[in-house]
Amino acid sequence: MNSGILICFLGTLSFGLLGCASKGAERKHCQTSALVIMIYVWATLVMMIRSAGVPSPLSLPLKAVAVAVACGICSALAYYAFQFSIGFGKVSVGWLIMNISSAIPAIVSLFVYGEKLTRLKVVAFGLVLVSLYLIFLGRQAEMKSEASSTPGKTHLNWYLLMLVIFLTNGMSSYGLKVIAGWGLPETDKFPYLTVWYAAGLATVGVPMLFQHVRITVREVGWSSIMAALSLGGQIAMAVALKLNVPGHVVFPISIGGSVFIVILGGRFLFGERLNKLMTSGVSFGLAAIILLSLS
Repeated sequence: MNSGILICFLGTLSFGLLGCASKGAERKHCQTSALVIMIYVWATLVMMIRSAGVPSPLSLPLKAVAVAVACGICSALAYYAFQFSIGFGKVSVGWLIMNISSAIPAIVSLFVYGEKLTRLKVVAFGLVLVSLYLIFLGRQAEMKSEASSTPGKTHLNWYLLMLVIFLTNGMSSYGLKVIAGWGLPETDKFPYLTVWYAAGLATVGVPMLFQHVRITVREVGWSSIMAALSLGGQIAMAVALKLNVPGHVVFPISIGGSVFIVILGGRFLFGERLNKLMTSGVSFGLAAIILLSLS
């Protein structure tokens, strides 16, 4: 159990560093589309290699393929929006929205699977609304102080990007719950994720072909670091669960902890200051993430 908790914290560190690496890549002027597509290239290759080791890698049912494509598209849209937004927004806020978006699939499950609306979920949903409202007010306060230096269109784009992240990121992982409900073999998870990543790759890659975006060594290097951190976090969570660490312990530590690390990284590595409203919004959001993980 103790070793499982330690591995769980390593997953937290890996996910937190992923958020910080995203901001680091932005500071190094990596092109958003080139960076994101390379992350999906690395992940797709890893999943293809892993899928080759399962008994029937091409036996994924068509309905599972359709779900993987839909969720993979959501994933690409969410991460592209996040990476683009931190060019003119706070990485800590963007990362919080990425994780607080788990409220969306939780709401969907109430209607699709008839899950019970517990008091814990009600409190969590309430905290999400409070968090979003405070972040909205905090952004408005920033707009007033930056009115002379930042175009109004930039602020509008930020709101739209946060909305895209909130609506898509949580749903990107919902497909795993769907295929689990169908009772598919555990080994189908790897072909599913291969299609999932490939769909994300195509979502970003096809527009790039028309825009003639060039991929440089800079994007290749940063994307490999980010892909390794992402896979490291996923593996750490999976190992912790296999070592019998309860899910209600693994998920709050991994997800909530990563947000806390990104908040610290944003402040001390990148000099990002949050006003009081933003700070309150992030605090309520962090509490909501923990409660959503527990429910």
